[in-house]
Amino acid sequence: MASKADSKQDTPTDNQNLDSLLELLQGDLSSIDPAAGLETVDEWYNVLHKSKDKDSKELADSLKELKQLLKGGKASGHEIGEALIHVGDRTMDIAADSDKETKATLQKLGKQLAKIGNSLGKAEDQENIDSINTLTETLDEDLESVDTNVATSAIDHWYAILHKADDKHSQKIADNLKKLKQALSGKSKKTDLGEVLAELGEQTVEAAAEAPRGIKGAVQRLGKRLTKISKAIE
Repeated sequence: MASKADSKQDTPTDNQNLDSLLELLQGDLSSIDPAAGLETVDEWYNVLHKSKDKDSKELADSLKELKQLLKGGKASGHEIGEALIHVGDRTMDIAADSDKETKATLQKLGKQLAKIGNSLGKAEDQENIDSINTLTETLDEDLESVDTNVATSAIDHWYAILHKADDKHSQKIADNLKKLKQALSGKSKKTDLGEVLAELGEQTVEAAAEAPRGIKGAVQRLGKRLTKISKAIE
């Protein structure tokens, strides 16, 4: 069995990329050049995946997953956030067995990655809450005077998220969101609009039961509002 000392010698953490990556992540994230960020991740991965150390290999795998999410361009904030938290955790694992000189940098890097990962998830939750509330407030108006541009924008936001989901429940909600968009644009009869709203309201209330705590209330309000409107126009 390898000793702690052996593990330290085999763990390739004493490279110059750590300081540059930490500096990059501690700056204004909105100004980061995506290509530069991916290049830094690549350089770190190229060092780590050659290691025989288990923790280093696990970190390399996590970096590879993160890179794929970033390059794909379709990952949600939560998905990227979870990947960053995972990378942060693996970085902290390596820090525990690193030499004193490298340990502090790795600890800071691991904490910063986890912090960014958590903030991405919260930011996406807030964006979703704002979008749900916008749609709910729009539907609180007389349907004859609804600002279809505002409503359509909120519907498009949710459709883009749900139609990519693997579960059939999300797919059905996405389909009904598409029908709602068509109905609000005047391409459907009022009776058809009522049916779409009724079904969508029921599905949304069901979805609220499984929604994260942060957005559960907003989803419930939207579902109830959709159901109430559907009954009013029957």
